[in-house]
Amino acid sequence: MADWDTAFLHLSHALPPNLLTLHTMIEQSGFEIYIVGGSVRDLLLGKKPKDYDLASSATPEQLKMIFEGMEGVNLIELGSAYGTLGVLYQDRLFEITTFREEGFYRDHRHPSALKFVKSMESDLARRDFTINALAFHPQKGLLDLHGGLDDLANQQLRLVGDPAMRLQEDALRILRALRLASVLGFSLESATQKALWDRSSLLESISKERIRIEFFKLLLGKFASTICAQFQAILKNALQAHFTHLDYLDTTPPNLRARLLLICQSWDRQTLLDFCTRLRFSKKLTQSLCQLHAHLPLGSVENSRLWLKTQLQRLNLGELRALLGFYQTQDPLLSACLKSELKEILKNREVYSLRYLAINGLDLLGLGFQGAQIGTLLKACLEGVMCEAVCNDKGALLQYIQEYRWLREN
Repeated sequence: MADWDTAFLHLSHALPPNLLTLHTMIEQSGFEIYIVGGSVRDLLLGKKPKDYDLASSATPEQLKMIFEGMEGVNLIELGSAYGTLGVLYQDRLFEITTFREEGFYRDHRHPSALKFVKSMESDLARRDFTINALAFHPQKGLLDLHGGLDDLANQQLRLVGDPAMRLQEDALRILRALRLASVLGFSLESATQKALWDRSSLLESISKERIRIEFFKLLLGKFASTICAQFQAILKNALQAHFTHLDYLDTTPPNLRARLLLICQSWDRQTLLDFCTRLRFSKKLTQSLCQLHAHLPLGSVENSRLWLKTQLQRLNLGELRALLGFYQTQDPLLSACLKSELKEILKNREVYSLRYLAINGLDLLGLGFQGAQIGTLLKACLEGVMCEAVCNDKGALLQYIQEYRWLREN
């Protein structure tokens, strides 16, 4: 019989009402259901969970019988073969997974077989870290069978059961451990840390997509600098890349492109492209990183306002903010100044693009200009406004065009 700790019943008040309603519906249908995993961990740490995972004795088919046809509830197939069903209720998605046991792992990642069980205890025993092997029930309290509470109190990451076996089953847990350490700032329990080093070669069997996802989350952690430096050898082998400037990660804003740019700044363009291809970055992210990489190293900025407006013609706003985040590690004062001026440019809707000019191609077409002339003159007007040689007024710009033509022709 599970020993539920009622001292944590106050956590119920932090749960969203729609979750409690779903919970009641399933229990009234004769099934067990508990909140599990990272959401329980976050509640205990005083954080608001981004999402909630639930474990139930009900199978996906039984859950469908409960919810199908119910107003306001949409069911989403997330992997019935794995016992997971998505329940979208009042604009929030909840993943409900049937209690299960797993057979041996055939490729250090995927179990060879799954078996649905009625025991919550068996389900918790298959989980990765003790701080994720916690279950919560709004009326019963907290269930901790693997010392997760003590590990939370000690800010420690420890694998459930035999750490070597846990990693042999699923090698991606190596990167998950580093990611959690980076995000939470927890240390790794000695046996768990030893297993990470001993089994790190197993990451060779993990898909690059999964490695990329975990690496990105690790990179954005508040304690990324410490973890990336401490476990650089594991990351180097898993990602087949050597990174630099890891000491500056924590002082770089948690912007993915800014932090990637930081640790890849010493590479040439081809090395960066090869890395993006190997880790299967999206085409959009690859192009964006290469565009930003071309702006390295940081050169002199004489007219910061003009410099910013010029960059906004080449980069989108997200890319420019990532670049300024990267510059923060090289010249904090300049970066702060540029961020402040960018804010003013956007707030005042200052002109940095043709679409903000007080004239357009139709105005010039009406004056008899044609083809390439129009583009050249509009560009000249934009440069004139950005350099404050002319104000962004239709009459002033038309006069500026006449003067510009006269100068070009004479």
